[in-house]
Amino acid sequence: MKFSFFTSAFLSVVLLGSCAVEVDTPANEDEKMYLEAWIHTHHPDAERQGMGIYVLSETEGDGEKSITMPCYAMVTYTTRDLDGNVTATSDSLVARQTGDYNKSYYYGPRVWNVSENSISKGLEDMVAGMTEGGSKEAVIPGWLLTYNRYGSEEEYMSEVTGNSHVIYTVRLEEVTDDIMQWQTDSIENYISKNYTGSNAPERIFEGFYFSSEAGTDTSGDTSGDGTGDEPSAEDMHKDTTVYINYTGKLLNGQVFDTTSERIAKDNNIYDSSRTYAPVEVTMSSDSTAVKLDGNSVISGFTSTIWRMAPMEKGTGIFYSQLGYGTSGSGSLIPEYAPLIFEIELVENPEE
Repeated sequence: MKFSFFTSAFLSVVLLGSCAVEVDTPANEDEKMYLEAWIHTHHPDAERQGMGIYVLSETEGDGEKSITMPCYAMVTYTTRDLDGNVTATSDSLVARQTGDYNKSYYYGPRVWNVSENSISKGLEDMVAGMTEGGSKEAVIPGWLLTYNRYGSEEEYMSEVTGNSHVIYTVRLEEVTDDIMQWQTDSIENYISKNYTGSNAPERIFEGFYFSSEAGTDTSGDTSGDGTGDEPSAEDMHKDTTVYINYTGKLLNGQVFDTTSERIAKDNNIYDSSRTYAPVEVTMSSDSTAVKLDGNSVISGFTSTIWRMAPMEKGTGIFYSQLGYGTSGSGSLIPEYAPLIFEIELVENPEE
């Protein structure tokens, strides 16, 4: 009986113990162990910096400016996973090597707002102190790919989950403290290199430059005096309808939109599902109320057409605050990009 009693008691304790003891693995603990093993195997000499990024290689720059928060950094970058697969790039050479190059996409420096809540903590640690012309490659743990800020690595690991580790390669092209002035300088440099004499666009207000000339549409009155069927210059600022052809470009000359089939094909943005023809614009006494095919458009575009006379060609060049702002538009227009719009007023294509 004693044997049976103690055996039953022992089994009860074992069973109760096996049900009660359950150890929780801290968030990201497995991911951290995997990353450390990967670093030890592939880059044992990597330097650990900041809250836990690993710098794999670094080349010092010879430029005048370095990154100190807050600032704006123009960078060319590539991201890879730990298996070496490219997941994103702004470098055309890398895109060609991976077979992902698209002729219509923008490749080149991208503007990063290097300030808290505008850049991830891992990237902040990575680019801090970089000098123009320098480059760096680093592994950023998934828990540091957050725009939130915490006081310790343990807090990042416990609060940020679900992100994969990323290898960043960054080349720093330029640094500025004033992104609007940088854009204005870029526009004025573009104008000085591409225009001469009275043909050059002039500054109308902050961030906006405009010029005009006689149009090339010979189907109607090209004098601009309102003697044809087209609206007079006075009517242009009333609620009336006009028709235009236009082409939108970046300062590097890359076309991102046009009503011309030939220009679209020449610049690798042709879309067979689209009709290339003059489009309808509803004018207004208020430039902000101008509509393109019934839709609102960026203010730099409306400011350009609002200053034009009948049968004229106008060129508007403006900074991103009048365009697509801090985010750009898709793969064609990067963030903080000054834009050029060449617009021509033409006859109603249906007449």
